[in-house]
Amino acid sequence: MRKSYSSLNLLQERLLGLTETKGLFKSLLSNRKYLTITMPYYDYIRGKIFIEDLRDNFGEDVPYNFDMGVLLHMLYDDFLAQIKKGAKNEEIALYLIRGKEKHFKKKKQKRVMKALTKHIFEFETVEEEDEYFESQESKIAYLELRIRESEVLRGEVLIYDLEPFMKGINVTIEQLISIVYLDFIENVKSEGNSLKVQKSILAHLKRF
Repeated sequence: MRKSYSSLNLLQERLLGLTETKGLFKSLLSNRKYLTITMPYYDYIRGKIFIEDLRDNFGEDVPYNFDMGVLLHMLYDDFLAQIKKGAKNEEIALYLIRGKEKHFKKKKQKRVMKALTKHIFEFETVEEEDEYFESQESKIAYLELRIRESEVLRGEVLIYDLEPFMKGINVTIEQLISIVYLDFIENVKSEGNSLKVQKSILAHLKRF
């Protein structure tokens, strides 16, 4: 098993028995966690414009607290809902592999010198962290997403189940949410301000 499937590392903690038994009050306070989601800054701005357009077109039908955090959470929730309806693991894995290759750089490898003893050294190949593709919009946006612990754990379990189909490519919950959002906003950019898409988001908001 991989060391972690998200920055919260919930699945690993439970399997190792590291989760404390919490009282009701403490459980209620800790039920929601924070994930840091990154994306190209332009795609962040495009999402904010989409929300503004939604408000302009539908006014008071759009909840006052609907923002980028809610949009990301809603898209992730919709992704999990599709999984619950019986999507095949091979298809989900292929979607994430393509999304990782499309939106993220491949890990860069470099050789570093590692000391074995005071006088003996060897070269070791290490991988640097993933980054977004370089582009003219290379500035990165960071969003703090408040989400239920159970939703993070559900995603971690999903990624664990997908590992046999992932061809050695690692995806975290944070990256999964980024992929789902970036695919959505890419559709918005290609289709323009589609009322069909806006109405679909609005209908989902009423159920969310």
